[in-house]
Amino acid sequence: MSTSVDKAVSIPNDSIGSASGFVSPYLIDFTALGIVGFLVFGEVSHVGFRVFGFLLAVALALWAALSAKALRRYITDTPRSKIASAAQGFVELQGRCEFYGSKETQGFLFGPPCVWHRYFIIRLVFGGGDRLKNIAENLSSLPIQVGASDIPFVIRDESGTCIVFPEKAKVICSSKRTWLSFGKYYSSKYIGHGASMYVIGEMRSEGCALTSYNENAQVAGLLNTWKKDQPWLLGEFDVDQNGELDQDEWGSAVKRAKLISRDIYDQKKDDRIDNVIRKPSNGLPMLISDRHPDELATKFARLGYFNLAVAACCFLAACYQLV
Repeated sequence: MSTSVDKAVSIPNDSIGSASGFVSPYLIDFTALGIVGFLVFGEVSHVGFRVFGFLLAVALALWAALSAKALRRYITDTPRSKIASAAQGFVELQGRCEFYGSKETQGFLFGPPCVWHRYFIIRLVFGGGDRLKNIAENLSSLPIQVGASDIPFVIRDESGTCIVFPEKAKVICSSKRTWLSFGKYYSSKYIGHGASMYVIGEMRSEGCALTSYNENAQVAGLLNTWKKDQPWLLGEFDVDQNGELDQDEWGSAVKRAKLISRDIYDQKKDDRIDNVIRKPSNGLPMLISDRHPDELATKFARLGYFNLAVAACCFLAACYQLV
């Protein structure tokens, strides 16, 4: 599979501003609300410090509102296209998501089949004593695992197909699983196979001339990708659940990798997919979601209004400190 990108200059969608100036409104929200929480619930008695803190929260909330507005415009201003007739450059695609070649891809830890997932695992704290002390000690030992899949998948509409490279994309999905097992809390968000899909990013045509099939190289590449997601690898093949793969279990992984690599090659040969969409080369965000773009635009519009309300409340709080 070719991963080269055509570096030809495209006409950018400038609705979101410069790439260097873009920061996720959720990250800004987290910072602003953290400051407000510290000022409200913390023991901060110095009036000047409290006024400065609330004014800083005002500035951050306004920044988040502008970022949310820019994202809404990014969605509404980017032209919506059919895959077969889409122009090279910034496009918005809608269709159904499918596996790229493999029909055996599964979700995180035996979850439903999915084309993309993100997970985190937290080791829970049990026992008596000072609960806050126990939590602090465990947080200091970093009992958290996080990860996200970056394996490409396919979006298909009635006109054709396109390979989606989700690496470094902002993914908004509605499906979620949470569960407890052996003192750990697991959470996974995912986009299921066959779900409605919306993608906005940079589309390029890539040549797909097929070389002869090299099974060893294909299998080795797939196994290396799996090794990057150890929780998934152990969940799929560690039958005795001892935390490592023995010779027979690794043999099962190799056998499945051979089947999948052959399936990928066969689909490339049959479908001749020559369009790819990925994160824009100029650094602007790529969005992937199983929600309708109009719903996403409404979501970011409401987020902007929320941040305006936060800014107004923080400004009034700063004024109250001066009274």
